[in-house]
Order: sequence, then structure tokens, then C-alpha cells
Amino acid sequence: MTPVLDLSRFWELLETNFPLAGPRSELRTRLGSDEATALELGQVLTYLRIADAVACPHPGGPGCPRQVIQLNDGRFQGVCGNDPSECEDVDLQRDDVEVIGVDQEHLCEALRRPLCIGGRVEPLPGLRNVFRAGTFKPDTVTRHSVYLVVRSSEHEYTEAFDALRSQMEGQSFAVLVPTDRFIDSGSVRQMGTLGVPIIGLQGLVDVELTGHLVMSADALDLFGGIGRRATSSAAISAPIVAQVHTDRGWQELDDAGYKRLLEAVDDFDLMADERSGTVWKREQGGALHVRADSVQPSYFHMIRFAVEKIGYFDPDVHGPEDRAAGKQTFQRARKAIDVKYTAESGRAEWRLFKTRKVDDHAEYQFEPDPDYRYALIFLPRN
Repeated sequence: MTPVLDLSRFWELLETNFPLAGPRSELRTRLGSDEATALELGQVLTYLRIADAVACPHPGGPGCPRQVIQLNDGRFQGVCGNDPSECEDVDLQRDDVEVIGVDQEHLCEALRRPLCIGGRVEPLPGLRNVFRAGTFKPDTVTRHSVYLVVRSSEHEYTEAFDALRSQMEGQSFAVLVPTDRFIDSGSVRQMGTLGVPIIGLQGLVDVELTGHLVMSADALDLFGGIGRRATSSAAISAPIVAQVHTDRGWQELDDAGYKRLLEAVDDFDLMADERSGTVWKREQGGALHVRADSVQPSYFHMIRFAVEKIGYFDPDVHGPEDRAAGKQTFQRARKAIDVKYTAESGRAEWRLFKTRKVDDHAEYQFEPDPDYRYALIFLPRN
């Protein structure tokens, strides 16, 4: 079996540095040597040019950084641009001066194989960093366009989705994004109601050592939501008393459904109920549930924000409006509602909400462990 390399760092850098480019040695440091080499083999990263300058460890003066010159014998040197020189000349390797970068069309073409899409690749006129990556054909007569959209903030993504939806004039399509960390949950719901899935590539598409991109999901499952417009819940006659999130997503519960769920508590490893303020947790080794009463309502409130946030969750930014001491509140809520355990690596991990390092500070991501049975029950929102 061909080894597969994790492209998480690539998708993150692509999103905030589009189109990603730099000296080969720099990208190998930022992406990982094996990952950068594989992406270059697959022509996702391609040679662009020789760099005009290279960074200096002691920058200063108007002639900095060092200028790149090629000697008669083909070697490269970095020469101080200040007069008089403030730094000595340095010998450079070809990897230090050859700039490689993402070719947008090659990236879309490389995605076609794992995503099982075909057709032409082209940028969309008038929409910055939006590309038609191809067409998904689930059968011989149905065709759905698939677009790659790259932005670096929630606001920019929302604007791009609105513009793309307007341009498509009611047609069904799918949207690929490098990561879901900047995707607002409202955009996901709104696009979903129109039958337009938003699909994050991070954690979904990686690369083999040969340079071929590979996907960890089935294309039919991935694009199954195209064209499936959400039905209205107005026809539901019984009053909704709770909303629950499980591995199947969100579900609304009437009183009978709520009672049935509570009766099935032994089917779960974790159940948390905002209505009663109760949390049940299964101990390691399969023991009976441990019951904790009177969990603060603010904990459930914070946890719901974390569940609904697509991508990384910063309690001080994405939490409730009254988010005084948001991070401390979230950490206490996670301790009350989540389950901590020791992973095979020996590190302490959480079953539902993972800690992520982002720009030298901690953020969180709702990413339940596979096969972990949980039910998070919340009061219905008005």
C-alpha cells in the first residue's frame, strides 16, 4: 500500500497565502520535505522562476535583503545590496533560489481524480480566486458543476458564496474550500437548504509519495447533497422540546422522541442534557454511566456555539455575545461535558473537542472520535 502524507498544513497555508509560492527550501520547511516533494511530483507545485532576492538573517539598510546573482560557472550567491556592504556574500543552493508555487489549474486538475470529477478547468470571470474545478456526473444524464473557492476570512467567504450563487441562477452545484476554519455555520445552513454542499479539503484530500492526490471518502457520499433542498419543518405538528446532535448530525425532538432518547442512555458513551442539566459519561473499561447533575446552563450555551462553529472555535471570538472570560468558561464546560482520556501516544486528549494550536494560542475544534457514541441535547432555539 502506497504511504499517504497528511496535507493539513498545505491546505491551511494555501488558504492564507493564495496562490502559495516561495523558494523550494522554504516550502519544504513550511510544508514538510516529503509533502513538498510529492506535490511537486504531482505538478500541484511547479517551477516559477529564479528568486530576485533571499532573506538576510541580519536585515538592515535600503538594499536589504540579499540580491541573487548567478556566477559564470552557474553557481548562485546572495549579495548584500547596501553600499558599502553590511553582510558577506553567501553561497546559495539551487533550492534556495528556485521559486515554486501552486498552479491553480493544475491543482484543480489534480483534484479531479480523487473527487471523481471531469470536464474543463477554468477561472470564473469577475470572481477572484474562484475556479470551476470540473463536473460531477452521478449518472449518464445528471451533471453538477464543482467549484474551488479560496478566501481567508468568514466575511470574504460569505461574499464569494453569495456571488457564486447569484451567478449560477438557481442551478445545483458544490463548493470546495481548502479548510472549513473560516466558514460560517450560517453559510453552511443557507447553502445546504439550496442543495449546495460546502466541502473542506483539509482532512479529506491527502497525497501519495508518487504525487497523486487521494481522498478518504466516497464521492457519491461526498456530493450526495447536491440538489437536495431542505424541506420545511412547518408541517411538524408536535411541539419541539429539544434539539440533539449525534454522529448523524442535528435532529429535532418532540416530547415522545426526547423521552425515548433518554431511555436509550445506555446506548451512548456520553449524553448531556441541557433540559435537566445532567451529563452521563461511560467510564473507561465499559463501566456504567456516571451521572453528574446541575451542570450550569452557561456551559451548555458555550458548548452549543462550539458544536455549531465550522472549523476552529475561539471562545473569546466565536462564543456567546456575553462571553466574559470565554476561554475559561469553555474549558470548564468541556471538563463537565466532554471526556478526557490517554491516547496511544501517551498524550491527554478529549473525545469531542480537540485543542488546536493556532498562531501561538489555543483554539478548539468539534471533531468527535470515530465510533464514539454521544448525544448532546439542547433546548430548542427560538
